[in-house]
Amino acid sequence: MTRTNAVDRRGAWRLGFGLAVLLTVAAGGVWYYWHAGAKKVQETQSVPSAVIAEPVSYPAPGKEPSTKTEFPAGAAAISGPEITAALSDHTALLPGGFVEYYAPDGKLHGLAEEKHYGGSWTVRNDSFCTLLEGGDASVCSPVEREGNTLYWSMDGEEGASPVSTMPGNPRNLK
Repeated sequence: MTRTNAVDRRGAWRLGFGLAVLLTVAAGGVWYYWHAGAKKVQETQSVPSAVIAEPVSYPAPGKEPSTKTEFPAGAAAISGPEITAALSDHTALLPGGFVEYYAPDGKLHGLAEEKHYGGSWTVRNDSFCTLLEGGDASVCSPVEREGNTLYWSMDGEEGASPVSTMPGNPRNLK
């Protein structure tokens, strides 16, 4: 993967993350409008009825779509228990300046561009899976190691990204 492609992917991820934040804020505004005592609409205007859908967990855990992840030469696959040992109660420094802490209870606490986010993490079928708050599907990737560097696909991309880890939660992410 060339440097330009990595920058383009990070930019695309940031754009997607920004769009997700914008949509979340907009949805919060709509919720506030409907639930915090909106002013009565004039009788000449009609108000569309709201439809509230049941939350859907798609896809079911263990049924996530998978892509063929390309790892660097020299990296070797690690097993599910090795992934858990390498990431539980560890902080990861991800490409693009993202920092994530993987708590032993399965919670994920992240920081990107001075904004905190959360989610959950787990290991299934020898793959590392994350689900960010507000997301509708886990992203899973096998993990490989070369020396002290771990590699996995951040967002289901074909290319694996290098990840450095350190024990504990030195940035006190919550």
